[in-house]
Amino acid sequence: MQYSYKIIYNLNRDAWNWWNACNTSFQRVDWKKKIDPKFAKKLTGETKKEAFKFLIPFLKTKSTFKAKKLIEKEFALKFNRSCQKIEKITGKPLCISHFKIYLTTFERAPYDEKKGIIYLPIYWKDPMAIFLHELCHFQFIHYWRKNPRSKVSKLSKEQFEFLKESLTIILDGDKGYAIHRKFRKELLQFWQREKNFDKLVEFGTEKITPYFQKGAYTDGMRR
Repeated sequence: MQYSYKIIYNLNRDAWNWWNACNTSFQRVDWKKKIDPKFAKKLTGETKKEAFKFLIPFLKTKSTFKAKKLIEKEFALKFNRSCQKIEKITGKPLCISHFKIYLTTFERAPYDEKKGIIYLPIYWKDPMAIFLHELCHFQFIHYWRKNPRSKVSKLSKEQFEFLKESLTIILDGDKGYAIHRKFRKELLQFWQREKNFDKLVEFGTEKITPYFQKGAYTDGMRR
């Protein structure tokens, strides 16, 4: 199958990420702590309409042209190889054929797997690592979470999110959320022995209970 992508900087999309991040949390990460407290205060608790009155003029002062060119170069060189890598790792064809990559100036990367949308922070050093991370999520949701024959489909929403974020250890090492660290270590050890994603998912589903921390998933917005 042929896969394609489009890299976009959209001012409103970027503004939404800033506003939404300052009014949500995920896996016990308080996103507004990543920016100046005085700035965060102007966004926290505000409606999207009110926040945009402040955000749009502010974001217009940010330069994204150079970063966009560098990211476009990376994707041109590594996109196909990245798609093939995830297919090999998961043992499944990619569940989405076209991706919309929205660049953002906020250090958070939400996504919409139904529409193939990925937000890519322009200040993060390795854009393809972010892309691979999100592709892993897409595959896990499509082939395991939505599969009624999989044990993953029986997990609670919070357990599913905990496992989903932990599984990316096989791609990005110990760069995940702090609350998953011990679980990710055990998953990585299993992966190094088996190198089979189906078995890794089954193992993770069986082993999640002692590691799972309730209350980590709080905002209903996927990452």
